[in-house]
Amino acid sequence: MARREELPYLSQSGILLLLILGVLTPVGLMSAAGVVAIVLGGGIGSLVVGILVVSFALATLGAGTALLVMFQRRTRLAREQVTFLTNVTHELRTPLSAIRLYGQTLQLERAEDPETRRQCVEAILRETARLGQLVDRVLEWRRIAEGRRTYQKQRARVEPALDEALANFQGLLAAGEVDLRQDRSSTREVYLDRAALAEAVLNLLVNAYKYTGETKRITLRSRDVEGGVEIAVEDNGVGIPKSGQQRIFEPFHRGDNRLDSGAAGVGIGLAIVRDVVRGHHGRIRLDSEPGRGSTFTLFLPAAPAAGPGGKS
Repeated sequence: MARREELPYLSQSGILLLLILGVLTPVGLMSAAGVVAIVLGGGIGSLVVGILVVSFALATLGAGTALLVMFQRRTRLAREQVTFLTNVTHELRTPLSAIRLYGQTLQLERAEDPETRRQCVEAILRETARLGQLVDRVLEWRRIAEGRRTYQKQRARVEPALDEALANFQGLLAAGEVDLRQDRSSTREVYLDRAALAEAVLNLLVNAYKYTGETKRITLRSRDVEGGVEIAVEDNGVGIPKSGQQRIFEPFHRGDNRLDSGAAGVGIGLAIVRDVVRGHHGRIRLDSEPGRGSTFTLFLPAAPAAGPGGKS
């Protein structure tokens, strides 16, 4: 049986090069012909033909440029989707492996004393909580990407939302795993979606946890400032260089130093935080230097002062 030869395929860079050559070559030839007709033509007809040829060449160049931009965006989207799926798979595998390990320990009755069994159960619950947090994050991002995310805001203080975020965060940790500090003094009311704000702060806490070293120190702060309330999450992690701070809130983006740290992640946590802050008409600020940790600060505008009868 004759062997069928496989057809060669082009890489993305090869396709891009062909598109560029396929646009620039005819555009160059048409432009040259049009210029020659304009310069050497002896009458109005030659001038009109030259102008039409040059105009057509410019239109072709514009269409080709648009095609190249669309191709590059499509290529980047495909690359981001592959990266996203890879990261999600990695994040799912880690807690699932831990759950299976502790489950097998209990199944095979290797945990002989009550304390060891208690530790196994706590570890299973902790890893299950991490799985749930990851699934919730992915589903939330899907709603945001599809434009279906809405915020049900009510007048309230931020502290209950921070308490909820801290409780959920501590459910992901083993005892003594993080030196978690608090400096909270906010008393002002804002219009907020409590669940959404709690989710945003939880994402910041998880992000801080991932990018700190063996000695993890995270501080949650809240305070009243002019015009509103500030919420800050500070860590002692690897930090982010200035060159990478502009894109840190883009979905699926992870800075080079963060990749070097070996931290897992799917790259949507900070994008969700940004969307929540925008939905509350607030702002988010990043202060960070390599080797000196990072501080993410959220600003939420204060609710108007209550008028007579308790109405704002």
